[in-house]
Amino acid sequence: MDLYNYYIYQNADQRTLNWFLAGSPFPMLGVILGYVALIYFILPRFMENRKPYQMKTFIGVYNLFQVIYCIFVVRLCFQAGFRFDHFYRCVETDFSDDPKAVKMSEVTWYILFIKFTELLETILFVLRKKQNQVSFLHVYHHISTFFIAYIFCKYVGGSMLVFSIVANSIVHIIMYSYYFISAYDVAIFKLVAAKVKKYITTVQLIQFALLTTNNLFGLQPGCNTCKPFLAMYIPNVFILIYLFSQFYKKSYDKKRSTAEVKAN
Repeated sequence: MDLYNYYIYQNADQRTLNWFLAGSPFPMLGVILGYVALIYFILPRFMENRKPYQMKTFIGVYNLFQVIYCIFVVRLCFQAGFRFDHFYRCVETDFSDDPKAVKMSEVTWYILFIKFTELLETILFVLRKKQNQVSFLHVYHHISTFFIAYIFCKYVGGSMLVFSIVANSIVHIIMYSYYFISAYDVAIFKLVAAKVKKYITTVQLIQFALLTTNNLFGLQPGCNTCKPFLAMYIPNVFILIYLFSQFYKKSYDKKRSTAEVKAN
């Protein structure tokens, strides 16, 4: 019990300790277990003899919310002192009650919250009877990012590693803008969506490469970043690079080969 209290409470960022989902790990673990139960067992059985829900309006509002939320997060990061040279320059976490330091800790909670809401996407897939989209890549990505956001909010609280929050938010602005326009049967929207679809995964892979580089800079000697976090985060990014690369090859190289066969 003493070790539990030390690692979960005493050794954590005291500023975020009592914030929603940032305290005890049990609510976070409960959310993950509930998420898995819903998408693999409860909702598929519920939908078995039902027609798929459409929910176009709700999905459109959700995607627009994600875009606005991510813009808000990026703006807040810069207000809290983030600069692009944090990509390579050693910047340690300020755990004080300085207004900018507190604002940066708020950023880490906002990311935890948005990763929590993103679990809804898989639930929407199941309710729309798109179970084929509930892939290992999709589920692993959502669970791992939610878990990592919890660790970041609870223990990291800032530092040069906030670059990952800014980069991820910018990618999500692009991604959810694409999801928003592709959901509507408007000629110009469909044209733009068709042009950019292939590049969404490419942008995500570039993001992972940048995150890995930033994390490796965080390992530089004498830089007091949260090394245990990096020891967990870097392998996870490599896993995501592999999974997204496989998805890219399966989705686009196969289409390219099919198109070449038809052309010949």
